[in-house]
Amino acid sequence: LIILLSLKTSANLADDRFVAQKKSVSVEVVKDTTPVDVFGDSAIFIGDSHTANHYWGWQKILCDNTGLKMTNVSVGGKITAWMLTIAKTSVSKKYDYCFIYGGANDMYGSVKAIKAVKNIQGIVDICNQNDVEAIVVTGFNPFDCVVTPNNPGYPKRYADFQQMLLDSIKGAEVIDTRKAVIRKDCGDAICHMNHSGHRKMAETIIEKMNLKTKNTH
Repeated sequence: LIILLSLKTSANLADDRFVAQKKSVSVEVVKDTTPVDVFGDSAIFIGDSHTANHYWGWQKILCDNTGLKMTNVSVGGKITAWMLTIAKTSVSKKYDYCFIYGGANDMYGSVKAIKAVKNIQGIVDICNQNDVEAIVVTGFNPFDCVVTPNNPGYPKRYADFQQMLLDSIKGAEVIDTRKAVIRKDCGDAICHMNHSGHRKMAETIIEKMNLKTKNTH
């Protein structure tokens, strides 16, 4: 009796698997590849030196090519704590997008990565509270782009910070731009980018966000 019961149970399990296989339906999700039209939308940029070039910085190239209306409150040499403070008085519901790019100065100095990431998350939270879409930019690859013999721990600290952004930021799109630029796109030892670097950074963000550009309007 026990043997028959075991056989019946095995048969039932086999039947269940067969029914489950028959009921399983493969549904293919088709991703919408239509470029996002942001022409005429407004964007605020919050950052440090890497976003503070008001003449041919990546943010200006991005806006010139997509039609975004730019407000740039970035200031060279600032850390993420300052960025968070300026966000509290600058971000409002009048903006559609908020681009956040900072942390290099924190990592070059003594600010802990977890604190800098918390500051970036704070800016994201302010954006969300104001119904502004937040975009966080990781920046360049420090192992490829910087030469800092007087601060040898900087590349790893910055790389760890970038990975934390990718792994832990909530409520924002984190754009990985670590492959956007190479050493020759840097204007100095800590990779304040030259024109080619800013152009590549803008192009990478446009591509990853699938933004419609002016020449396609």
